[in-house]
Amino acid sequence: MENTLLDDFDVADIKIPMTKVEFLNWNPDDGFLYEYDGEYAEQLHAMQNTERYLVRNIQKQFQSTNAFQEGHWLFEETECWLTSQQMRRPDMALFSDEQIRESTAGGHPVPAFVVEIISEHDKANKIEKKVGEYFRAGVQVVWHVYAELRMVRVLLSPRSLSSLFDADVVSAAPAVSDLQLTVDALFAL
Repeated sequence: MENTLLDDFDVADIKIPMTKVEFLNWNPDDGFLYEYDGEYAEQLHAMQNTERYLVRNIQKQFQSTNAFQEGHWLFEETECWLTSQQMRRPDMALFSDEQIRESTAGGHPVPAFVVEIISEHDKANKIEKKVGEYFRAGVQVVWHVYAELRMVRVLLSPRSLSSLFDADVVSAAPAVSDLQLTVDALFAL
């Protein structure tokens, strides 16, 4: 078996020192996405093609909500500046119509609801660190979707979480009171 230098590295461990200005003017063309945390660009994996069905199922259910009718959108892998020095890129993030307009004017609104699809590339300490960051910034609901386990964790705070399986109902309330579906429906191909 051939060994390469990259076999020894995990993308989640790669941090590139740079200022925020450098990050904002940087256009990497290496096929990875990046988040910004203070003084580092942090490399991460993009959503996998095998996870598209999860996004489809969430988006399909979201399109039947009052929030969607009012102009809210669930964006995929979009920049979310949680503070002036910290940008995260959740797999899905909810922005209201007003927040979308604020963004076009240069603002950095915080989404009320985010979805993270957890894969083998994600490290537990990084996942938990982001939970704290999201709630400190004002996110109301976080979903952690574990495809391999067919499980969803719904977090309403760093201390309030539910692990859901099978026919359990996954809800985005209070951020989107009428966005709900069963775990089985979420994982339906």
